[in-house]
Amino acid sequence: MTDNTRHRHLTASPDDAEWQEALPPDWSEDLRDGERLVGPANPWIPTRIALIDRYLRESLNDLAQANGPDTRRSPRRLVVLTEMSQDEADRWLEQHGRADGPESATLVISTPEGSGSVARRLRRLCGRAPREWRHGVFMEISGLGVLIRGAAGIGKSEVALELITRGHRLVADDAPCFHARGNEVTGSCPDRLFGLLEVRGIGILDIRELFGANALKARKYLRLIVDLYPADSGKPMGADQRLFGDRGAERIAGREIPVWRLPVAPGRNLAVLLEAIVRQRNLERQRGSRPASDRVASLLSGGDDDTDSPEKSR
Repeated sequence: MTDNTRHRHLTASPDDAEWQEALPPDWSEDLRDGERLVGPANPWIPTRIALIDRYLRESLNDLAQANGPDTRRSPRRLVVLTEMSQDEADRWLEQHGRADGPESATLVISTPEGSGSVARRLRRLCGRAPREWRHGVFMEISGLGVLIRGAAGIGKSEVALELITRGHRLVADDAPCFHARGNEVTGSCPDRLFGLLEVRGIGILDIRELFGANALKARKYLRLIVDLYPADSGKPMGADQRLFGDRGAERIAGREIPVWRLPVAPGRNLAVLLEAIVRQRNLERQRGSRPASDRVASLLSGGDDDTDSPEKSR
């Protein structure tokens, strides 16, 4: 870590006093055109406070990437390393905390809090409406707003591209923005990135030029999060996960959103699997219960209703 990178570790205390003391005096000044207050580090979107979670840390080589192309800015950008202990932050900054020149002085805060919790705290301190930026690809799949997440290189953009070719629509790649509207959470894309999809090995694709305007959606309600993870990660899968899927929930913009975790392995058709998950979720929402199929419910409950069996129909 260079001398012009300052680091402070904050606890996950609900008290805001530590944060108020650590934040620079000018951190909440009026934002410039196109600048967002807080969100995931992205070199293409000016961000006053850049959040780097465990997924982004795998793809960042140094803090200059978090700061973006414009380092001659005032006030200075603040970088927050989330889901990190102090020792982990010290080690990461020792390897990746490079910054060049006096203009690139960077204040780094590390915290064990998650990015969502940090973003909500900072917006509360600034008196702004709940609005959260998440790393991932936001799509409309079979009419459902789905955020596809995962570590760098897991295949998010590739599966998004295949879904587009299958008739589904792109809302935002890499930096979707979510905010609460009544009881719903709406997701959209920054204007400068709308319609663009970055695919490894190909580059940045203009989806409107390639597939037409019908391949894009300006905004969509967020109804489901799908987390992609390597099948060989050692994550155990219990009986409930095998029968019902590996599920959970997460709060975004103050609303609880269901999460479905999907293991990725060579040979698995992720587009087909995502379509199946969305169809399953749509059926569950219509029925208001789980599982969505009466036959599956009967099987899991140990029922012996075999009226539709081939033997009985003879």
